[in-house]
Amino acid sequence: MLTIKQILTQTKTLKTQKTIKVSGWVQSVRQNKFIQIKDGSSLNTLQLVGSPSLTTQLKKMIKFGSYLQVQGQLVLTPHQAQNCELKLQKIMALSTPDPDYPFQKKKIPLEVVRNYPHLRTKTNYFLALFRLRHSISKTIHDFLDQEGFYYVSTPTITSNDAEGAGETFNLTTNDRKLFFPSQPKLTVSGQLQAEALAQGLGKVYTFAPCFRAEKSHTTRHLAEFWMIEVELTSADLETILKLAQRLVQFILNSVLTKCSEELKYFEKYHQKEIIDKLTDLTKKNFIRLDYTQAIEILKKASHQFSLTPVWGKDLKSEHEKYLGQVLGDQPFFIVNYPRHLKAFYMKDRADKKTTDSFDLIFPVVGELVGGSARESNLKTLQTKAKEHSIDTNKLAWYLDLRRFGYVPSAGFGLGLERLIMFISGTENIQDTIAFPVFHQHLKF
Repeated sequence: MLTIKQILTQTKTLKTQKTIKVSGWVQSVRQNKFIQIKDGSSLNTLQLVGSPSLTTQLKKMIKFGSYLQVQGQLVLTPHQAQNCELKLQKIMALSTPDPDYPFQKKKIPLEVVRNYPHLRTKTNYFLALFRLRHSISKTIHDFLDQEGFYYVSTPTITSNDAEGAGETFNLTTNDRKLFFPSQPKLTVSGQLQAEALAQGLGKVYTFAPCFRAEKSHTTRHLAEFWMIEVELTSADLETILKLAQRLVQFILNSVLTKCSEELKYFEKYHQKEIIDKLTDLTKKNFIRLDYTQAIEILKKASHQFSLTPVWGKDLKSEHEKYLGQVLGDQPFFIVNYPRHLKAFYMKDRADKKTTDSFDLIFPVVGELVGGSARESNLKTLQTKAKEHSIDTNKLAWYLDLRRFGYVPSAGFGLGLERLIMFISGTENIQDTIAFPVFHQHLKF
């Protein structure tokens, strides 16, 4: 059984075969003999041509959404939209949808398709998105492997709230008795455990789901999302800034090479330039902006914002958007955030007011990557944990790392879904993951 992608890319070789087999879902039927099918291997369809006598016997079964298995001979059609079609010899309908099948041939608004996550891959838009997600995921593994990183697994069930933000999901069982000696949580980050593993392996990364109980309904937030978290020893802020840029640009280059079909589809769908934009980003260094410098820029335009920018407070999306516009709608790093704005484990700079930390801000999606050098001094780490109201007894194992031969390390986390949003031009993060989970929405 061949895929449609194989047939369309190996036409000249396959046309010499007497018969080939292929299967797929019906996209259209014309004149009772021209049938378009797709199988997920390509955004393109394959045209089947059968005699009316062959297709009439299955007329009730062959309709939009039916799944067919067919056999026939490949015929070249160089003067048509596709370079070939399949002249049918045998046809078998394996399944056909009920009359109330919600998707039809006409272009369906995304608002409607979002109501049926379990059926979304039957539309070209989501077929393209999930093929893109696959390619990006594989590319991330490829890049980190060639950089000498080890892929490690960190717990999904944990005892700590890594950053101390309090946005965790607590777990319970049907048994009244506690399963664990303390309240278990779904992880918000595997960074603390990755840091421990890096102390022996040197370079590690995780690629796993994370969970945050944010009651947010924006187009950029999910309760369950995937993070790539990188940790390496003998590293400082400069090291991870360069690594983050190399990783992102490696992904963009790979997508441009391997996903041209999907990118062209998204350009047409959204009616905006995507390929040229991504190509441009692979050729330049990302701008760096000190947090204090960013505040000064924002203060000069404070009348434009609903929330006045103040040193020591988080930047809002409107602030990030404005900075991006000032910098020419290019990705940019903001570095050296105030101490109290960042997690307790981020390394203090000499001024004791700021940290060796960064966020990488991308147009539209906002923060794409965030990271820091890690605090290596045990007493400083204990003090900062208390300042963040973190129970150090629950993190005794993490503090032990500083007691037993700690090598200064640094790392960052990259949000997969936001990256897919930026690359595809998709405006809602819920579209980038197969079964989106967010506040007041848990259907599957």
